[in-house]
Amino acid sequence: MPKIMIIGAGAGGTALLPILNNYKKIKVVGVADTDCEAPGLVLAKQMGIPTSSDFQQLLAEVNANIIINASGNDNVSQKLDQLKKLGELEVIEGESAKILFKLVDEKIQSEKEALHRVREHEALYKIGIMLTSSESEDELLSTIIKWATRLTHTPAGSIALYDAQESSMEIVALHGFKKTLTSEEHWPIRKGGLTEYILNMNAPTVIRDIDKFDLADISRIKMDGISSLIAIPLIADRTTIGILYVDDFVARDFSQRDEAILTLLGTQAAIAIEKMQLFEKTKKLAITDGLTGLYNHRYFVKYLGNEVRRAKRYTHELSVLIIDIDHFKSYNDTNGHLQGNEAIKKVTRVMKDVTRTMDVLSRYGGEEFAIILPEANKHQALQTAIRICKSVEETKVLGEEKQPLKKLTISIGVATYPEDATRASALVESADQALYEAKHKGRNRVVAFKDKNT
Repeated sequence: MPKIMIIGAGAGGTALLPILNNYKKIKVVGVADTDCEAPGLVLAKQMGIPTSSDFQQLLAEVNANIIINASGNDNVSQKLDQLKKLGELEVIEGESAKILFKLVDEKIQSEKEALHRVREHEALYKIGIMLTSSESEDELLSTIIKWATRLTHTPAGSIALYDAQESSMEIVALHGFKKTLTSEEHWPIRKGGLTEYILNMNAPTVIRDIDKFDLADISRIKMDGISSLIAIPLIADRTTIGILYVDDFVARDFSQRDEAILTLLGTQAAIAIEKMQLFEKTKKLAITDGLTGLYNHRYFVKYLGNEVRRAKRYTHELSVLIIDIDHFKSYNDTNGHLQGNEAIKKVTRVMKDVTRTMDVLSRYGGEEFAIILPEANKHQALQTAIRICKSVEETKVLGEEKQPLKKLTISIGVATYPEDATRASALVESADQALYEAKHKGRNRVVAFKDKNT
């Protein structure tokens, strides 16, 4: 078995030592260096290999037959030449040593790359699990951006989703930007713009220096200080659903590895986003009314129960409006069900315009609606109800002149927690009684519970 001694325990010798020591058909018997703190000497001692600051003394002790001279010292080379003349020693140095070191370096780099790839694929596997277990779209998008920037070592990134009907893009996730974007977060896809360019590509779009990129209009991203980027179209089932960006604020030379890993992540991301969108759509369909887009009766009951408990916990007030379109059967019989549906949608739009974003609107059934007004007292609820009632009366509706009141109108009953009831079901019943009173008094009006005698 060849016995090898290494002279010179600097960077070259240190890199060479573990590779040679792990090779079973040879044996490293010693490492020498004049510097007692050389990293190769420290490593050799940890591996149990004899060391010395005097290579000749060590050579006599370990009886090596191959010397690798990594010292770069002419005096050492001259002494080794004398030993070679005896014919019992083989010396690898000079150009031969350089070739050996190059091969060793390439092997080390290859092993590092292999380890890096293994870690990347492990990361992608973990990412896949996290994406499939995300419970909301926000959590999903945040996970994608976090890992996209981490894997490519970029400081910023974003996800923009594509609206095919509007032919536009909208930023739905951001990471690494110190302030809100100075450019649009929602923009139409412009002819000759960068977005169109990215979507038309069948591969990642890599821009290493934005100032040298002149194939498309790049004014939008330059406004945000972006100097370089990779953009990956997100495609699921041959349908483009968006773009994943990783960005840097300085010009940089992205590697092929960056492109490859981001492409793999983009494939996972597109599938996960599509599934989440389908899930959210299905979930929304289960709690919304198909005609109006408002919440349905089932959701209203559940939400009201939660709001009553919250109002009780924080000692807030809470009001409920029950709304009915006056003489709606007459309107349907006269104008037909299709026009009746249009009337319901007009009333819906009026309610949305008048109410707050925190208010919960639902289609209670047929021509009836219900609205939850969190933290609204009786006076505030009455003001809202009056505005709705008046706005519906002022809204032009086709065929309304044939109605008994010559207009399409509504009646509204109002009840407030805890003044009128302390349970959700009782609150609805109180509002319903007030609505009945509004109908009894001639319709097109608002009545609050306990105000029936006024």
